[in-house]
Amino acid sequence: MRQLSFIFLMVGAFILTSCGAVSVSTDYDRTANFNTYKTYSFHQKGLDKLKVNDLDKRRLISAIEQEMSNKGFIKVDSDADLVVNVLTSSSQEVYINNDRFGGYGYGYWGGMYPTVSDYTSGKIILDIVDDKRNILVWQGIGNGLNVDNVSAKSEKIPQAVNEILKKFPPQPKK
Repeated sequence: MRQLSFIFLMVGAFILTSCGAVSVSTDYDRTANFNTYKTYSFHQKGLDKLKVNDLDKRRLISAIEQEMSNKGFIKVDSDADLVVNVLTSSSQEVYINNDRFGGYGYGYWGGMYPTVSDYTSGKIILDIVDDKRNILVWQGIGNGLNVDNVSAKSEKIPQAVNEILKKFPPQPKK
C-alpha cells in the first residue's frame, strides 16, 4: 500500500509540474539569410505599449538581451539589422484534473473525482523584423505561462524566453 501511495504522489507531482510548461511555436521567412544578421535593437514603441508591469517588462527585455547575446547578436541603438518587437497577452484558463483519486473511507477506495482550478495564462510573442527591408523574418510564440504565481515570474519569464528563442536563428535544412 505504501508503494501505491508513492506512485500516486509521483504521478501527481508530474501532473502539477507539467502544467507550468510553455508551449512554443515558431515560423520564419525561408528566403531570409540569417547569417547576414549581426545586430539588433528593440522596437521602442512596442515596448512602450507593452501591457505588463515594469518588473515583468525588465525581465522580458533582460531575458531577450541575454539570449540574443548568447547567440552572438550585438545590441545597438540605431541602424540595427534586426528589430525585436515584444507583445504579450493573457487569458483566464481552466484546468481540470481527472486523475485525482479519493481516499480511504470505511474500508474502501473512494474512486476518481475531478478537481478544477483556474489560472491566468500568459502569452509572449517575439517578432523579429529585418530593419532594412521592413519585413517580418521570424516569429516565436510562447503560450501557457502561468502568471498568477507572482513570486515565480522572475524564473518563469526568462525560461519562457529561452524556450521561445531556442530555434532562433533557424538552421537551414540539409
